[in-house]
Amino acid sequence: MKFLLPREEIVSENLRGLITDVFEQNSHITFLCDETLLNGFFNEFIDELTDYELEPIEIAASKRNTRSVIFFIKIKAKKDLDHSLDFIIQSLCMNLDQNEDGYFIHGFGKIDDLKIAVQTFKELVIAKDTKNKFIFRWYDPRVLVYLPAIIDKKSERIESFLGDWHFVFFNGLYVVKTQKKRALFPLTFTNDESAKLDLIELSNTVIKQSLIYDEKLLIRQDEILESLHQAIRQYGILHVTDLIAYGMYSVILHKDFMRSSRVSSIISHYWIERLEANSFTTAMDYLEENQYSQVTQECEEG
Repeated sequence: MKFLLPREEIVSENLRGLITDVFEQNSHITFLCDETLLNGFFNEFIDELTDYELEPIEIAASKRNTRSVIFFIKIKAKKDLDHSLDFIIQSLCMNLDQNEDGYFIHGFGKIDDLKIAVQTFKELVIAKDTKNKFIFRWYDPRVLVYLPAIIDKKSERIESFLGDWHFVFFNGLYVVKTQKKRALFPLTFTNDESAKLDLIELSNTVIKQSLIYDEKLLIRQDEILESLHQAIRQYGILHVTDLIAYGMYSVILHKDFMRSSRVSSIISHYWIERLEANSFTTAMDYLEENQYSQVTQECEEG
């Protein structure tokens, strides 16, 4: 998995060229679509296609006579692609908005046989940890982008399935390109991996809140995830509001902000009832905003 383009360099012309190139290299292009938050979002788009394949992905039971909310759609005619490119690009660019909850197009690329792809997709969606089986939404860019940092070599099985795939996350465009074929048996996670997977949604909340505070902040999602894991493991922070606060400080100040003498002094004086909700957040309120740069400088100097 590689980071291809930062969000500020993504314009419709870039995406248009990339999508067109994928089509021209393969004479078709497949999109992974998701109508979970808005049923019928793709209706008009599909109605106007003349030569395509659509394969539903039934992850959970759905109502009879309704299309599955998640599906692959393969466009096989260049005129169809040209006609629908504006809609496709607009949908992909929605992923760049950290305030947008709906990712309607999870990715696009080359998939030769949709029926086989759906079978494999469903096998990878069912994962298990040391206790339970669960639905693993690995295909969502808001999850997929974290996987190399969390499950390391296991993520190569997913990349092997995707083969030649592109997706848009809030911070830019990513590409998966691999010729390696891996065994795609069900994924099993350790306790440590499961704990980090459970923090992905919280990490994305930290990203959203941090960019509301300052949209120019440099965001490294893998560092945020590791900071949240550290907050729990090293400092015993368990309440959601306190974890979000910790994550935001790790972005705004420095990932090692707790090593700052100024922060250490505040923590030792004001973080008393550590098991109470909001206790960490309340204590850190004693750090004035005009002191932020001093904390950052101290951490950077080491």
